[in-house]
Amino acid sequence: METSTAENLTAINRTLEKHNEIAQKMLEVMQKPENPFFKVLAAAGLGVGALGIIHVIDTILKWL
Repeated sequence: METSTAENLTAINRTLEKHNEIAQKMLEVMQKPENPFFKVLAAAGLGVGALGIIHVIDTILKWL
């Protein structure tokens, strides 16, 4: 007995809903940096990461 496409999609939908619930619970548990120092530190980390990517792109462009 074969399952229909609708049944398969329903099963996939239920699975995705379960994954979504788990992800929401994980986000609720994770602590967000409330301290201004940590917010500045996180922003600085993002800036340094962006500059690192730009540097790698610049190096590759110089090779060409």
